[in-house]
Amino acid sequence: MPQFKTFLQVLEHCDKFPYTIDKNDPSEIHHAVPLRLGQFVIGHVLPSLIPALRNYNDSHDSPFVILDNVITFAPAIDSFEKRTETVKSLMDTWRRDKVHHALAGWRDELYPVYGDASRHDNVAFVMERAATPLFGISTFGVHLNAYVQKDTGLHLWVARRALTKQTWPGLLDNCVAGGISYQYGTHETIVKECDEEASIPKELAQTARNVGAVSYYTYTDCGLQPETQYLFDLAMPADFMPVPKDGEVECFYLWPMDKVRETILNGEWKPNCALVTIDFMIRHSIITADNDPDYIDLLYRLHRKLEFPTPRPSNTKS
Repeated sequence: MPQFKTFLQVLEHCDKFPYTIDKNDPSEIHHAVPLRLGQFVIGHVLPSLIPALRNYNDSHDSPFVILDNVITFAPAIDSFEKRTETVKSLMDTWRRDKVHHALAGWRDELYPVYGDASRHDNVAFVMERAATPLFGISTFGVHLNAYVQKDTGLHLWVARRALTKQTWPGLLDNCVAGGISYQYGTHETIVKECDEEASIPKELAQTARNVGAVSYYTYTDCGLQPETQYLFDLAMPADFMPVPKDGEVECFYLWPMDKVRETILNGEWKPNCALVTIDFMIRHSIITADNDPDYIDLLYRLHRKLEFPTPRPSNTKS
């Protein structure tokens, strides 16, 4: 478990994909190959996966064009339906053949991949959530800061991830969080996740306010993960306690902000959830320009500009 001296170190631990690519650096993270669709870079593929991609391509009528410096779909793969089926066939094959352990976490949940400007929703295709890191796809989620204002100060509801979770088991998390699946809106998703993860009733969850977003580009042993998280704040009644419901959360704590600060610097949080909480502390003047010398750098680093296409509002139901 890493230990941090500053909140900036916490951010750097998560937002760690290099800002400047150095082709002389031997680590493969500096040699990721862009996945392009027309004018857009829509993802990155690490060199270690290229041989498996070439093998698949050679035995399946070459649905991809694979060059040393770029990967694209073949010209015939020219629609939402064809791209979706192409990627599904690839990932189904890799899952069957156990090409990469990331696919062991298969969720049967489709994520949109953006970059087709000819469509009203800008969605180029959809793909299995667990497979997105293998293509370095930019994904989107929602995170909820549920807080209580007491006479002794601000308190935050903190979740502990279940020990059975495949990713980051037992670490601390935001009260509610989840990925935005295909054809779901941001507010719709947060209301759904509030019920599923924390038993927060719809009437209360609907009062959550979208207060911004954080963005970063991280990577794990599952692959490359450029992500944007829409942030929601929810003022909770003093007498309400969230209750785990779907098995994702082991328990909830209501902590004063000093305890939250301590556990973040102790490395007890899932990395991206620590970023969401740092943003909350900035917005609620717990971290200020006067008490943190890295204040400006924190603001910059919480809002990394990613090069990938983004959602359009028309792709949501709410």
